[in-house]
Amino acid sequence: MSENIHALVVILGIWIISGAFSEVSIIGLPANTMLPENSPAGTDVFSFQMSFSAGESMAAGFPRLLNFNPLTNAFAVSMENTTHAKVFVTGSPDLDFETVPNRFIFEILAVGSFGNGDRKTLTVLLTDVDEPPVFLDEASVLYILEKTPPGQIYEPSVSDPEDKTLMFSLIPVNPAFSVDGSKGTVFTTKEFNYLTDPRSYSLNISVSDGNNTALRPLIINIVKINDDKPIFLNTITSFTLPEELSPGHIVANITAVVPDVSLYVGLIFYTISPNDYLEINGYTGLVTIANRMDRDSDTLRNTPTVAVTITATYRSPGPPLFSSIILTVTVLDINDNPPICTSDKPRREVPETEAKGALIATVTCTDNDVEPEFREYSFTSFSCTGCTQRFALTSHGAIVLNSSLNFEDPSNVNIASEYNLLVVATDKNDTSLKGDAYVFVSVTPVNEFPPIFNSTTYFFSVSELLGRGAVIGSVVATDKDLPPTDIQFSLVSGGGSGGLTNIFHVDPKLGRISLLTNPDYEVTPSHTLVIRVVDGDPFRPLSATAVVTINITEANDEPPLCGPNKTSLVVPVDMRPGSSVQGFMLSCTDRDSPPSSFIYTISGATNVNNHFGFSPSAGTNITRLIFREPFDFSSGLDKLWCYSLTVLISDGNLRASRAPRTGTIIINVRVVDPDLTTTITTTTPRITYIDVTRNTFDADDWYVWFVTVLGALLLVGILAYLLYRCFRYLSTKECNCTCDCCESKYMEDEDTLIEYKDPPKREVLTEVTKINTVFDGEEVDPVTKRVYEYNSKSGARRWKDATVVSSPSETQPESSTLVISQRAGTPAQPPGSAQSESSNATRLGSAQSVDSMQTSLTSGQHQAVQLPMRSRPKVKPGMVPLTAEGMSEV
Repeated sequence: MSENIHALVVILGIWIISGAFSEVSIIGLPANTMLPENSPAGTDVFSFQMSFSAGESMAAGFPRLLNFNPLTNAFAVSMENTTHAKVFVTGSPDLDFETVPNRFIFEILAVGSFGNGDRKTLTVLLTDVDEPPVFLDEASVLYILEKTPPGQIYEPSVSDPEDKTLMFSLIPVNPAFSVDGSKGTVFTTKEFNYLTDPRSYSLNISVSDGNNTALRPLIINIVKINDDKPIFLNTITSFTLPEELSPGHIVANITAVVPDVSLYVGLIFYTISPNDYLEINGYTGLVTIANRMDRDSDTLRNTPTVAVTITATYRSPGPPLFSSIILTVTVLDINDNPPICTSDKPRREVPETEAKGALIATVTCTDNDVEPEFREYSFTSFSCTGCTQRFALTSHGAIVLNSSLNFEDPSNVNIASEYNLLVVATDKNDTSLKGDAYVFVSVTPVNEFPPIFNSTTYFFSVSELLGRGAVIGSVVATDKDLPPTDIQFSLVSGGGSGGLTNIFHVDPKLGRISLLTNPDYEVTPSHTLVIRVVDGDPFRPLSATAVVTINITEANDEPPLCGPNKTSLVVPVDMRPGSSVQGFMLSCTDRDSPPSSFIYTISGATNVNNHFGFSPSAGTNITRLIFREPFDFSSGLDKLWCYSLTVLISDGNLRASRAPRTGTIIINVRVVDPDLTTTITTTTPRITYIDVTRNTFDADDWYVWFVTVLGALLLVGILAYLLYRCFRYLSTKECNCTCDCCESKYMEDEDTLIEYKDPPKREVLTEVTKINTVFDGEEVDPVTKRVYEYNSKSGARRWKDATVVSSPSETQPESSTLVISQRAGTPAQPPGSAQSESSNATRLGSAQSVDSMQTSLTSGQHQAVQLPMRSRPKVKPGMVPLTAEGMSEV
């Protein structure tokens, strides 16, 4: 395709250059032409004429054939002279009408020397030719034994390309033979006599498809029947051969003949008795070596003679006639095996401290030849790359150490750790036969020296301001052993501080000491570490230790810690300036600063109009919150009713030049107007506990099924036991009916063996112990905001007199009283109810009286509560105080 495109481009270019003034034409080319099948190479398909303009001729490489359909190389085109061209058959492939396409379409492209051209299409149609039948088998020669009964002797294999019906006949006609006209099978019509009938017949089998005829020669030979046994002509039957002859080597040619038919030796067939080494040609009697004959093998080493029986069989029309002879072959030994050498220790590990003269390995060799003179050898070579006479070989094959292997020896600077030793042995009778053995020697280092620190003690200092990852220093150790191995550093002891077992890290490879967390001078001002270094010997490691002292330098790293934090206070709107705000006192501590260093300030953004301050404001660890400036809500100066004061406590009231640290707390202050509050005193509320059951069943919980099945089994057992007791009771029940079926019948001649007695009555003693619970803590209910007392051990709770606020209440100092309106929840259970008793008994876990824990809460009542400041108790898991207001959340 690329050639066609190139040609078109060339034509177009030449045509443009020449200005399209030239003309080339193909004349006399028809659209179709017929071509007989199987036309030989060179057959002309069609000749046509070319027309050129004046002075123009055919360009080189043209004409040519393009665009074959189907693609083929069966046709070509060439110029016969300057004005005539022809299309001809190439001969490849064969144009067989039955196997190839019957129509070929292609284009003829002619291009003149001026670049002008012409293109015509030619269609070649193959025509079918009636071909003669073809015999598929080769020329036949047949042998017929005399006195053979008439019958089939030959059937040819014939094919007709057009699959026409075939007819067979014999030429010339012979009464002794006949042929099947439709199949071509040849039959004999009589029994032949070797003495009276011709001994050979020459016939032709003719096959015809109606138009064409083919012949096949057929030669038929008559063979005489002989009753004599074959006679062997060989006089020598014993042979001597060297071992290792190639398979196919001729040993003998066995020949046998039949006296009466000596001209027909081919009728004798030879066989040989089963063996591993010899074979015979069944038609020629040629005895050859079948397999390798190795005199040194186990089979021929002890029995080098091979005896076989050769049988010559003459295949007569009657029973086979045969004769046998014994053929003996003796195999001789040759010197064909080299010494085979092995080492008792092919791979040997030798410690570097091995003494000179030590035996490394022993090399021994064997020769597999049979004859003793072929088994002699001697050690002729000993080599080792890079050994420099470190090993030596004795005449008996012993390899000994000849010099030191110590890695630390200064003379062994370039000593290798592995050696390949080669020992060569040579056959004394044939120096080309050699054997060798390799010994791989690996020198293993010995851990002779422990690692050594460059100093037994180290001193470092680090500021307590440094944190995790800060490098303090490094310890250095070396190991004198060669080749060098990795040494590992580890921390043995020391480094604990403030409840941490270790605050230092030692890099196991570099020995670098770094911090795991911030050191604390106030807890541990100095640390003494013991660091161990271990060499890399995996079997017998050696180690050394060093003491490292790390001094922590003091720094101002602790901020002041103050309390209480997040306190909620209430001040009246008309509070007098200079008054203490509910007696609130702030207490501060600093682990690295004295009380005189504290400075108290309130962030201006949270202390609008500077209503609040501290007294004293510096130089002490205890200070009070005071009210400085009065509120002015009427003029609009003050608009905030709730303040969240951010208190900053700094330890910067020192003359020392170090950066101060600052602590922070939050104080929530609520401004209230006392004229807008109403106080109602009510009875002391009591806690009501309610058990709420929630279904938490999950089908994936295996224990649910286990407990269910176990419970069912227990219920079945209890039911069975109750039925048993019922039957026992009914069996002893006195019957009052008058029927005979209910009357007990006793035998008069028998006495009662066991007198029946009523079962003894069991007395149940119930002891009730009343315990007065001691309530040692207080807390605010998160739902109702009421204060209740609790027992920190049992978890028992009860209401305490309280004041309820109309908005969410806040924890107050002990000295403050807040009056807030609060609406009570739903009424509690009446005293003595089953629900109240069971829930209280469950929650309290004791025998405390239930009645003393209950009270009725009237809807719409107001309560006054004095809220003392207490720490939150540790409540047992699952013990949630529930009130009437908190029931909905649970």
